[in-house]
Amino acid sequence: MAENEAVRRLQASIDLLKERMRIDSNDLEYESHLRQKRQLQRILDRLLAKEAAKDADEKNPL
Repeated sequence: MAENEAVRRLQASIDLLKERMRIDSNDLEYESHLRQKRQLQRILDRLLAKEAAKDADEKNPL
């Protein structure tokens, strides 16, 4: 349950940064937003992979 909330919040942050990147496309802040977005995306990807592995373990117990 908490992981779902974390996924939702991470995705919302990524979406907000994407919007800011459109606004700041000619600004130095664009690079900062891009780095932050990439970092959040890596975190989100790891969290989703962890959830997928957990679901697979639950479906196929030894």
